[in-house]
Amino acid sequence: MRLALTSAQMTQQIRAIFLLGTLKKKQVLSHTQALCEVVAEIFKSQEDVASEIVRLRDYDIQPGTKTEIDDDDFPKILDRMLASDIIIFATPIWWGIQSSLIQRVIERLDELNDELLETGKSEFANKVGGIVITGGEDGAEHIIGNILNFMSWNGFTIPPAPSVSWLGEVSDETKDSLKRKFKRESVYGMAKTFARNEAFLARLLKHHPFPEQPQSK
Repeated sequence: MRLALTSAQMTQQIRAIFLLGTLKKKQVLSHTQALCEVVAEIFKSQEDVASEIVRLRDYDIQPGTKTEIDDDDFPKILDRMLASDIIIFATPIWWGIQSSLIQRVIERLDELNDELLETGKSEFANKVGGIVITGGEDGAEHIIGNILNFMSWNGFTIPPAPSVSWLGEVSDETKDSLKRKFKRESVYGMAKTFARNEAFLARLLKHHPFPEQPQSK
């Protein structure tokens, strides 16, 4: 049976959150943030998708594997994730792997993985996962495999073409000129496909969610 959405369902707002793992300060150009903003603009053009970009560097996120640690900012970030339909991990490549800030978020979500193992219920059920990557070195495929494995085993739903990446040399451009550059390159086509698939699947799951696993007796 084909699942179809009504026009009213199609216009209900979808929320996307970018967890931006750049290690740079706000005043320093971040290629990862610029690419996130390009994707967010594509989401906005779809009318029913609203985006927010959370710069992880601006928050107090302590190391650990629990949701709540020392009254830091992570529980507030988690609340924003759980209120979203699309959750995107956005990272530069550092020595072939995701940034330490993205890894810290993954580690802090470990408690929810324990809950999933105990109950069979995921807080991320019916939420769509995605990845944005930039860097001047190889490692994108390794990062994609690593994060998608984490997402899949923690209840996220993964669409086709679940990542968009740009690999190139760091330059002294402004953010606006860098975004214009992205729009001239093949990465822009990737970004449009990525945004389309993420939003389509989020709409579908919003109105046709996975059935809940029955409680064991």
